[in-house]
Amino acid sequence: MDSGLLFYWFAWILWIIITFFMEKNKYRLLLACWLLLLIIGSDIYLSIGLLKMSLSCLIIFSGAVILQTKMSRKFFHVFASLTIMIGYTAVLIWENHLPIKHFFPPALINSCFLYLLTVIMTTGLWNRLACLLLGMAAGELIYSLLIANYAISDMIGDKRFLDSVLMIVASIVCQDFILSLRQKISIRFQTSITKSKPLFRKRAQ
Repeated sequence: MDSGLLFYWFAWILWIIITFFMEKNKYRLLLACWLLLLIIGSDIYLSIGLLKMSLSCLIIFSGAVILQTKMSRKFFHVFASLTIMIGYTAVLIWENHLPIKHFFPPALINSCFLYLLTVIMTTGLWNRLACLLLGMAAGELIYSLLIANYAISDMIGDKRFLDSVLMIVASIVCQDFILSLRQKISIRFQTSITKSKPLFRKRAQ
């Protein structure tokens, strides 16, 4: 599958879910506009000295920073973002020095590892998304700076990066939806049991 195709699929699917299924409020408008900017900026690249960065990576980083400022327990979530950043950078270095990418797609390896790391370290949909996006954007920048010392140029936030980001975001959103749906079903099942009349009544003494 071509690099970038998963990004467009998941981005448009999430945009449709946000636009047509979320409750009408200012957050829905902000998320829809943010996703559209992400799609538009995927083919726009900025030159910063010897480094080249996609506009989408900058949008992801900015949105994650804004979302981090709105959360409680900021120090803990910053620490979680730093951990994800180190893990993402280590995975990129690891996959370039081992032949495992010849057997498994690199995007799948990155996505599975970062998904598990994010789910283990954080709780809540928005907390997970903020830590994941900030950690991956910062990790992409750190990795490009590291390999730039060896005169190796790499695009910051290319389609490979965007594929991994949207795959993990879609997985986290689907997990949160399934858990909330299961919770609603269990609550309704419990309330139906409590309201149901017993089949046998005790006889009066």
